Amino acid sequence: MRAALTMATRGTMTIASMSSESEPVEGTRVAGRYVIERELGRGGTKRVYLARDALTGVRVAVALLASEFARDAVVSARFSREARAASALRSPFTVRVFDVGKLEDNTRYLVLEAVLGRGLDQAMEDGAIDPERAARWTLEVLAALYEAHSRGVIHRDVKPENIMLAPTDAGELAKLTDFGLAKVVDANLDASVHLHTAANAVLGTPDYMAPEQWKGGAIDPRTDLYAVGVLLFEMLCGRAPFAAKELPAVYAGHLFDAPPAFDRSMPAMALALEPVVRKALSKRQEDRHESALAMAQAIASVTGIRVPEEAFALAIPRWDATTLRAELVGDALDGMVTVLSSARVVLGRDAVANERVRCVLVADAAAQERTVSRAHAVIEWRGGRAWISDLGSTTGTTVDDRAITREPVELVRSSVLGLGPYVRYRFVHAECEKGALPAWARLDRLDPAGAGHAALMLLGAEAPLGRDPATAALVCATDERASLRAQGGALVLVRGDEETLLRDGSELTFEGGAKLSVAIE
Repeated sequence: MRAALTMATRGTMTIASMSSESEPVEGTRVAGRYVIERELGRGGTKRVYLARDALTGVRVAVALLASEFARDAVVSARFSREARAASALRSPFTVRVFDVGKLEDNTRYLVLEAVLGRGLDQAMEDGAIDPERAARWTLEVLAALYEAHSRGVIHRDVKPENIMLAPTDAGELAKLTDFGLAKVVDANLDASVHLHTAANAVLGTPDYMAPEQWKGGAIDPRTDLYAVGVLLFEMLCGRAPFAAKELPAVYAGHLFDAPPAFDRSMPAMALALEPVVRKALSKRQEDRHESALAMAQAIASVTGIRVPEEAFALAIPRWDATTLRAELVGDALDGMVTVLSSARVVLGRDAVANERVRCVLVADAAAQERTVSRAHAVIEWRGGRAWISDLGSTTGTTVDDRAITREPVELVRSSVLGLGPYVRYRFVHAECEKGALPAWARLDRLDPAGAGHAALMLLGAEAPLGRDPATAALVCATDERASLRAQGGALVLVRGDEETLLRDGSELTFEGGAKLSVAIE
């Protein structure tokens, strides 16, 4: 089947499906949002492209699952797991995952932070690496793993090809990527994300696999630390400790052999790291470093090199860097309007990491106790369509009075969302072509305790600010036509040919005397 191409707004092509006969070219829009610039590379199952996010203007990497794997349920599921496992991670040493979805022909796509550098495997092509750089990159990988392990995610495939080196003013920064083999062991993160394999199945890359992986045994965070030990050995010595031409010899080395001794002519820092490496390569999990932090501390103690303490902190920023959040309040509006430049909205109570829309009931004192979960449900735009899923709330989520679960359910225009027994929203969005991202979407609060409060998502272009409630995203008590646009991390009001940058505390006056105040976080 050939790729289905349709014309979207402003003359950009939208690609809704892929096949081996047609691949994205420059200017093609994938999933209604990501404009392809050029190909970055190809892997065993993926093609990766540099693209521009039409919503935020940020350059991203778009990975498409190769068409020959589209019908492979195991590979497709593993591809999606990479996104769902990594999307919760925020370490500066992890390649961020921003979006995941499926095109009309079931081709899956993944949108990641664009790292325009080289892979660690390329850095190692000429042999051993300077011990100071090797130690620093290892510490950065350990910082990424510390967050992942703390969130119940085990990578299971740490190797040079899965570590990108991002150029910075201070040198190259190591970033861990490709959680395609990750196993989530914390059901609280996502109860549906588990990797089910046949007994004794081997998943990983032979040179970096711990003995328990070879034996099909239980894995834990120390399995990743074994791979880090192999990685550090290889960077310091120029070869993997148990490298061999035949797979049985590799297997025997990992299960039975002690790692080769370091050459005494190696630099002093490399020799100082040998005990750290040997501990990481212990055959028994309980003999290895107890955590990524413990291994990092061992490296720091013998090299004097440290990564910033905050790199091992688990706090998640309140807002994504690409998200603009503002509140519009005034006599021109029926209640408060929250404006978000985001394709992902979390519905819940206030003062929560990643909270997007406040849902606390405000009618009376008794109603304050009738609230919703801190992270109740999430709405995400993927492939030009909106999906909602419950986040394990205690009171449940409904769509048009039908209960939903963690499994995403597609939203249609005018759907009524129920958050527990009290909170109700109507979901609407701008007209758009199939598979394209609409200019805006809106959640109108319907229940008596919050009626009039709305959440406006600026998704593609400008959202109208006018009087007609049938077509306007916001309703002003004026005939003056205006629109809102998210632009470069700011909110812009457009009136005719005039554009006004909205700032925190801005006061706007419309025809007829209607006033609007702006609060931006």
